[in-house]
Amino acid sequence: MRTEKMIYIRKRQTRLAIKLEDILYLEKFKRQIIVHTAEGDDIRVYGKFDVLTPMLDERFAHPHQSYIINMQHVIRLGNNEVIMFGGMSIRLGNHCFAKLKKAYDEYIKDNINITNYSDRIGC
Repeated sequence: MRTEKMIYIRKRQTRLAIKLEDILYLEKFKRQIIVHTAEGDDIRVYGKFDVLTPMLDERFAHPHQSYIINMQHVIRLGNNEVIMFGGMSIRLGNHCFAKLKKAYDEYIKDNINITNYSDRIGC
């Protein structure tokens, strides 16, 4: 039985468990963290990235002070823009984009088996 990796957050008096695979990206806005999920939910909590970062794994990149991106849900990188599953677009400056591209290339190299992918798409 495989256990799912989760982050645990507290929103007022409620404690929430969110699967890492369901997180598209985390956004820091003023004193809030907004957890954007694949289901389209935006969960807003007060806090700092420093508290959540230890709960994340290698699929997450932190290219900008305002974003932590789940590379598992990146559809396209180009022109200093990240397109996420569901069409969400995140614009980054040159330095931040280069940092994310490097992390994404490493993530793909370590996690995608090209032979299996080719078999699935009929190549």
